[in-house]
Amino acid sequence: MAENRSEMDEPSEELKLVRKLSFGSLQQEKEISKLRERFQKLTDNLKEETDTSEKYFESCYEKFVTSLQAQKDRDKRDEWLKEMQNQLSYLSETLSKLEDGPAMKEKKKITEAATGTKKKKSSLQKLQKRLIFGFLMIGGFLGIVKAGHLYVCILVAVLQILTFRELANVRYKAFKARHVPMFRTIQWCWFFTAMFWVYSDGLQGYFKGYLINTELGQQLINSHDFLSFSLYVAMFLITVLSFKKGFIKYQMKQLAWTFITVFLIVFQMKFAIENIKAGLFWFLLPCSLVICNDCMAYFCGKAYGRRLIKYPFMKLSPNKTWEGFIGAYIFTCIFAFVYPLVLVKSKWIICSLAELEGDPSGMSCTVDKVFLPELYDVPSSLVHFVGVEKIRMLPVQMHSLLLGMFASLVAPFGGFFASAIKRAYDIKDFDALIPGHGGIMDRMDCQFIMAMATGVHYETFIQPKLTGCVCK
Repeated sequence: MAENRSEMDEPSEELKLVRKLSFGSLQQEKEISKLRERFQKLTDNLKEETDTSEKYFESCYEKFVTSLQAQKDRDKRDEWLKEMQNQLSYLSETLSKLEDGPAMKEKKKITEAATGTKKKKSSLQKLQKRLIFGFLMIGGFLGIVKAGHLYVCILVAVLQILTFRELANVRYKAFKARHVPMFRTIQWCWFFTAMFWVYSDGLQGYFKGYLINTELGQQLINSHDFLSFSLYVAMFLITVLSFKKGFIKYQMKQLAWTFITVFLIVFQMKFAIENIKAGLFWFLLPCSLVICNDCMAYFCGKAYGRRLIKYPFMKLSPNKTWEGFIGAYIFTCIFAFVYPLVLVKSKWIICSLAELEGDPSGMSCTVDKVFLPELYDVPSSLVHFVGVEKIRMLPVQMHSLLLGMFASLVAPFGGFFASAIKRAYDIKDFDALIPGHGGIMDRMDCQFIMAMATGVHYETFIQPKLTGCVCK
């Protein structure tokens, strides 16, 4: 019986083999875990060393360029150049060893497998984020419009400030700016000088009722041009005195960029202020047309892009397609013809700022002929297809249709111009302020020229024919 018990207590050969294999697997798992930890640690160290090497290289580069422009420390330039070459050779050797490893052979397969699923998820998430923040922006915009003309002007001013900040940062180089006195201050002072001239001229009629009762306010109104000119002269003198030997070429380039930016943001948007004064209708209409065109170009391009026309649309914007451009034109023209019928229902929207000062509710506002329906003769060639000889519609619908055509055919080139800037300076978006949309400039690029076109159209074709409405 004892012998039988001892035989039963001893494990079988199969059980011994299983235990041996299990112990070996545990040992292998521990070794692999240690190997993985060591690899991750080395990878982190490599990243840190790469960052340190990059910072050191940039430091030598900044010193070299600054010395070259200032014409000093010639003896140290060879030393800095040698250090940069050494850093480059060390990095090249490390990279070449990694490129010879087995991971690079599988890189293509890994990348294709990862991007295949990631692209579908990212495009869907990007669209979702774009729609959510798009509706939030539209809701906030309508809330500000409802608050009144003054708040809309404040919104325009805030958007101009944020846009200027984004464009000024495009060409900003920190290592050069450190050696230029008042570099950023001069840029912003030029911007605010232009803003003072535009807003004090455009809104002095609005504030006249508040300022005319005080002696100081009356003096400010009467000396508006003199104050603007004084600011201009002061900025001109400060700019010339800020020129520094060795950096004049860089300063001239920055000054030219500042003036171009001020023209794009401030002087084009001067018409937006005039449009607001003429009535919120003339501000809401161009903004809505650009938004409609932008949305329809996106959705039409996503749905039919490169399916009907294979030829590329614009090299500056490779994502743009002919289908998106043509589809946006059609939908924007339809929207432009129908949208005024919605806006004219509110007298508060179609009334000028001058009339609303007397009656903020707009109930006693004189409705201009452009907003009243009229009968129009249908061309004889179209009578057979339409079935009627006369058609009743608002004159402003035809004006809106023309602006819709401009928003579809010309305004998008503001976006192409912005794309050219981004390509020139190798940036994807001007900022990341609005999730899914980029920066303010990414959304305002077409609005500038559209506001200008609306202002010119209004002053040329509409204002001379107005009756009973004081618009200035």
